[in-house]
Amino acid sequence: MKDYFKFILTTLSLLPALLLSTYAFADSTSLNVELAGMQSCYGEKFKTYDKWIDTVASMQKTEQAAERVRERFKSAFPKIQYERYKERLECKQYTYKVDGAYVNGFYVAPAGKENLPVLINNRGGNASYGSWVFTNIYNQLFPLAEKTQMAIFATSYRGGHPKLPGKDEFGGADVADVVALPQLFKHFPAVDAERVGVYGASRGTMQSLRALQEGLKADALVLYAGSYDFEAELEFRPEMERVYKARIPNYESNKADELAKRSAMEWVDELPRDLPILLIHGKADRKVSVESSISFAKKLKELGFTYKLSLYEKPHGHGYGINMGAIYSETNEWFKRYVKGE
Repeated sequence: MKDYFKFILTTLSLLPALLLSTYAFADSTSLNVELAGMQSCYGEKFKTYDKWIDTVASMQKTEQAAERVRERFKSAFPKIQYERYKERLECKQYTYKVDGAYVNGFYVAPAGKENLPVLINNRGGNASYGSWVFTNIYNQLFPLAEKTQMAIFATSYRGGHPKLPGKDEFGGADVADVVALPQLFKHFPAVDAERVGVYGASRGTMQSLRALQEGLKADALVLYAGSYDFEAELEFRPEMERVYKARIPNYESNKADELAKRSAMEWVDELPRDLPILLIHGKADRKVSVESSISFAKKLKELGFTYKLSLYEKPHGHGYGINMGAIYSETNEWFKRYVKGE
């Protein structure tokens, strides 16, 4: 991603001129949102399959190690798959400004099509951990775009890249980076802004629900391996408190309130009752308790939401694993019904 950092630094150096030539938007959230720059995902290091392999292999210390990596790479990422994705999918990386923070995002959509419904995809992780880099995009967003035939907007959230101004607050000010995305739709002419689905995975479930609480409009929601009660989740995985202390402002002095702000169980009644919600979780998840999704499903039922709880058996941890195809198929069916109207 070194070439992308160079692109970002160039963008920032030209920012005064760029902002005069880009659109500024305002909506009910009162966010000041501006598109600061955009280029193809297939930069110099990824524009051909061989260049991608060379980039990965060059990171190794010895030629023997590089050769082993090349062989594993060819097995994990077949050339025919890369070429199919590149032919069929448009991929753009963009930078946008949200109230002073600069955020890195990606657009992945079927190429050559119009009136595509939107899928806002909210990632897991925190700061740069789990941020969208080319390999993650290839492994997750490319197959999802191909399966759903939707235009995906994915944000890394502020703080996702240390060279960009902005700090990841783990469900704090960074939620605005999700709420802001619809203001970028007009820069992508293939998008149908009236049909929007939201997908959140792990930490992204919190981002999705907080964004909806703050005014993001959507027709349907899919949440994978989410935590909906952060106090209870700390009992299941106490080591996550290190992340909370590092990311959440005022955490140590105001722990209960800050966790409640991020726990959808506390304010689920503030969400639109006509929002269909699909919950997916693996029973063997060791990072986020499956009981979190089970309890949240009970709450949705109590409040009269249209919802479905889908639990996957072993072998299955926190990641998609061998169930990715089934999970994406289920996600597609949900959005076909409630977003695409098929």
